Amino acid sequence: MPLKLLRIGNTSIAFFQTSLVCLIILGFASTYSFAQDPLKGWQWQNPLPQGNSINSIKFTSDKRHGWAVGGDGVVLKTNDGGFDWEEQESTANTTLYCIFIKDKSNLVISGARGTLLTTKNGGEKWVARKTNTRDHLFSVAFAPDNPLHGWAVGTFGTIIATFDGGKTWKAQATNTNAHLFSVAFANAKEGIAVGSRGTILITNNGGVEWKERKNVASVVLTGVTFTSQKHAIVVGYLGTILQTDNAGETWQPSPTLVHTDLYAVSFVNDQNGWAAGEGGVVLTTGDGGHIWLPVNVRTSPRLGAVFFADESVGWAAGADGLVLRTDDGGLSWRRLTQGGRDDIANIFFIDNSHGWAVGEHGRILFTNSGGKSWTVRPSNSTSNLNAVAFVNERSGWAVGDKGTILHSVNGGVTWTAITGPVSESLFGVSFVTENKGWVVGARGAVWTTDDEGNTWKFQQTNTMSWLEDVKFLDELHGIAIGSNGTILRTEDGGEKWKRVDRNLKEWLYALAFADAVHGYIVGAHGLVLRTEDGGQTWKDLESGVTANLFAVAAASRNDVLAVGDQGKIISSKDAGQTWELQETITSSSLFSIAYRGGTNVWVAGRGGAILRRVDPIATVSLPVSRLPPLLKGGSTKIPDAGGFDDGDIPRALPPKKP
Repeated sequence: MPLKLLRIGNTSIAFFQTSLVCLIILGFASTYSFAQDPLKGWQWQNPLPQGNSINSIKFTSDKRHGWAVGGDGVVLKTNDGGFDWEEQESTANTTLYCIFIKDKSNLVISGARGTLLTTKNGGEKWVARKTNTRDHLFSVAFAPDNPLHGWAVGTFGTIIATFDGGKTWKAQATNTNAHLFSVAFANAKEGIAVGSRGTILITNNGGVEWKERKNVASVVLTGVTFTSQKHAIVVGYLGTILQTDNAGETWQPSPTLVHTDLYAVSFVNDQNGWAAGEGGVVLTTGDGGHIWLPVNVRTSPRLGAVFFADESVGWAAGADGLVLRTDDGGLSWRRLTQGGRDDIANIFFIDNSHGWAVGEHGRILFTNSGGKSWTVRPSNSTSNLNAVAFVNERSGWAVGDKGTILHSVNGGVTWTAITGPVSESLFGVSFVTENKGWVVGARGAVWTTDDEGNTWKFQQTNTMSWLEDVKFLDELHGIAIGSNGTILRTEDGGEKWKRVDRNLKEWLYALAFADAVHGYIVGAHGLVLRTEDGGQTWKDLESGVTANLFAVAAASRNDVLAVGDQGKIISSKDAGQTWELQETITSSSLFSIAYRGGTNVWVAGRGGAILRRVDPIATVSLPVSRLPPLLKGGSTKIPDAGGFDDGDIPRALPPKKP
């Protein structure tokens, strides 16, 4: 289970639900261009083109023009089959769940809080339509024989209909309070809507009357599509696939031999179809849905959307902005998106250009361009890495689960495993010289080395708390923090650790110092503490948020940023007396921040998310350090990983021009 939230206890459960209900209610290759909202001031650096979940992907019949929509109002468009994407301004700052393509000019999008958008120019301009509902609208569909007639379905049995192509919408009665997740119509009269609790609604008069078909299924049903005028397929949880030959009057189950939750279904004719879902599972059928064969996509990603243009070419998309393409009918899949999607636990910049990020499965990323591009550096470890720090431009350390300690002596180009003193997980690392440093972790563990990791000495803390972070200001003065409000302080290099009594019970996640006396701690439920005496005493500050704060960084004694759950970013320019909530472009939990003043701020977290500020937050700018040619990109070139398999889905390459 991923990183920081694993250690919160029961409060973390919601973040690991794989159900579609949790996903939707809470919530690409060669070149990329963006129309980022300048008011939000952030830009994606990983994954690319963006990292918010994709909930729906559709293409026109030419297999070139396609759109994808998802979290935080993202709308992506491609004109070359998905190899290049551009972001369109949707005017919606909310989750978008479904897109319906009438043709390459006329499209309709449905989303959270009653959002419905239409365009008649291929998305150059999206128009918000009045729906008179605040319910989330999970699916939208139009009649194949009449593009003026359309329906959208959503929470608590909501169905709204349009008879003018989407300009105006009117509610239809359903007599159910079940959430409806998908809707499809064979023609202007016959339609099917499916949802929670095995709900199946059918109509034969365009929605004037909806009838429920009971006792067909009890699991959540997530997708429905017509393959002919009377034949339809429904998919749902636990590998459920149902089919009907009479427009929904009666249903028969289809064996799938899998128990994976399925989220989406697509057919290109009455015989060839595909279903996709949790764990990278894609099912395919060539006999109209009677027999389904499974294919597993590498890395087992959650796939919330699937669409095929013909029997060979199709796309799938899902969590963390992932978009895939197949050209062989789904037998093999390749990525149209760049960058890894493993959670990032910690990010560290030594200047405004050179940085490192570490996270799940031993992932280490490196940039020498301020994050414009990130490369994977082999760590030779599969353990989750929880922290990274560099004492200078050469010497770096990373620590992680199962007592993992890694060391680099060449700026992070290569990493060597250090024989560690413990098997417990390590969460924090701090070095004051190339030789002298400390690591902290589970059960109050504190270990120190004064010979560059060759030997380690245990330091007694008299606590069994999980220690999340440690910072040494010099070789004598250090602070360690962790669970149960634990704050430990030493004035003798850790020979004696004393608890700073604040009567806290909250979990403390991170600390940062601007200088030898001014520092900050952040923790659960929006907790922020400040010290002005090197950590001897701490003052509780009002952050104005209740979300868990996982990381903090200070560019100066007054200029501080903190990040946490649901993409929360708060800033203060007056030493924490007042805080301002920053607008962002993601709702993904953020676990780490690197802040050097001005626009030199990076945040990182769930799903491999790395974002950089493009507009200044503060007026303070830290000096740029002088680096040797190894890191500056001078005469000594940083070697590439060459042939290194980073474990991800292979990248898709556009077809060569004849």
